[in-house]
Amino acid sequence: MYRFISYIKFLFSATNQHGVHSPFIYNFVTKCLYKKSKIRGPKHIKVLLKSLAYFKVENIRIVPKDPSLENLIMKSFPQIKFNQPEDLIFMDSPNNELFTLIIKEKTYHNDTMVLIRDLYKNKKNTQVWEVFKQNENVTVSVDMFNCGALFFRKEQAKEHFKIRI
Repeated sequence: MYRFISYIKFLFSATNQHGVHSPFIYNFVTKCLYKKSKIRGPKHIKVLLKSLAYFKVENIRIVPKDPSLENLIMKSFPQIKFNQPEDLIFMDSPNNELFTLIIKEKTYHNDTMVLIRDLYKNKKNTQVWEVFKQNENVTVSVDMFNCGALFFRKEQAKEHFKIRI
């Protein structure tokens, strides 16, 4: 029931590319998220694979390790490595301990994207997502309901977006 109510609230507050005034996010939405593809599967997997291509990711981290997801990525993007610093970090759910470790160890860089699944699975996940968005190192967040993206872009003003995909 929590997820359903959260989805209704999300629909009333979310926008599409026309409600975005950031050139970086506008391009991400129009050239990545809304781009037609033949990818099948859950929305978070589609967002992940489209983002890997759009941002030309070289290094990725998947938490927790998921051999089937790693195989899918390697099949589609054989050049990708599982090294630090990461260009993209994929979290299966909001994980406060891991996020704190990423920030502390600085395993990210200015163009790193953190993609997090299951933001609205339960109230705890949603609360952790809100904490992530408020972190001083995070400048941009994109809430897509099924997943969310965080960016650390120093050249960007702190903004939060809710995008329907």
